Amino acid sequence: MEPFLFTHNRVLRLYTGGSGIDRLCGKPEPKDTRFPEDWIASCIEGNGRAYHSPGHGISKIIWEGQVCSFPEFLREHAEEILGRKHCETFGPEPAVLTKLLDSAERLPLQVHPSRADAKRLFHTSYGKTEAWIVLATRKINGEEPYLLVGFNETFHRETFFRESEEGEYKTGLSMLHKLSVKPGDVVLIRGGLPHAIGPGVTMVEVMEPSDLVIVPEINCCGILLDLEKRFAGLGVEQGMSLFDCRPRTEAEIRQYITPVPETLERRDQGILSTLIPRSACGCFEVRKLEFHGRWSMNPASRTFRIGILTEGSAQLNDLALHPGESFMIPYDAESVTITGKGTILFVLPPVRQQENSHA
Repeated sequence: MEPFLFTHNRVLRLYTGGSGIDRLCGKPEPKDTRFPEDWIASCIEGNGRAYHSPGHGISKIIWEGQVCSFPEFLREHAEEILGRKHCETFGPEPAVLTKLLDSAERLPLQVHPSRADAKRLFHTSYGKTEAWIVLATRKINGEEPYLLVGFNETFHRETFFRESEEGEYKTGLSMLHKLSVKPGDVVLIRGGLPHAIGPGVTMVEVMEPSDLVIVPEINCCGILLDLEKRFAGLGVEQGMSLFDCRPRTEAEIRQYITPVPETLERRDQGILSTLIPRSACGCFEVRKLEFHGRWSMNPASRTFRIGILTEGSAQLNDLALHPGESFMIPYDAESVTITGKGTILFVLPPVRQQENSHA
């Protein structure tokens, strides 16, 4: 089966952003709207806490000149696209969700469950460990871009929990590390780690395929949330039990959230490296290919790949790729060649056992 393209799939969220995605895609008039995310290889709906529309967030593909529903196409060709072992373990779905995300304002403070907590409290197989690969940054109203990640040494449990239940952080946000961010940064947010994306950050976000989130703040980017929505249908005490409350120094949190990259292969035509190995979280792997010329994929490497061209231009077999476009290389693809000059991020799925495969 040949590689195929995804159509752009902008999803409505409570926060504003998206102009960074427009710039990545070369649109002449970038705009920040309530559609700040583009969901890639999505088999789940992106219905938020203040909006519902059937099918919203489900990806579509282009196959033989026609636009098709990605989940429906998967059901017809699951083993060809995903591989038999993957289907036996995870069913006919990628078991990973990829997004382009761009923030024009601070997102609310939030936390996601680990797999163990998701199974215990939500009776689902997936938590929501996620990772961020920063593509671009910009100042918003004179403010430098930043991330809030993990509790610092000023953390006071009783105060933070009280303000969380009240829904307004008077001192709680200052208890988190405020980290400057720049293009090229890679951040791994394991389940349980409190976090918030600040304004002015364009990224690729990779995660377990769920939308489970605790958002203690009542005012969510101008939208008021009730108690049930803030704590995902759990009680306050159960919701707050998801927080990793360990205070860390800045050096400790940076070490905890920063995977160690590894060069996998060097050729005259480019470099393939691992940004996030599967061993870092067990939920996915992210690789980066910087290429110039002709790069043939390793035929001995058998796994599907979700890809995003983040800069440059490329030809993927018969597919012409432009920045911001995404695609899938099926498990069954026999010969894949990339020509041009640019950078591609590859997202690889989880596996039952660790594999050693190069692109």
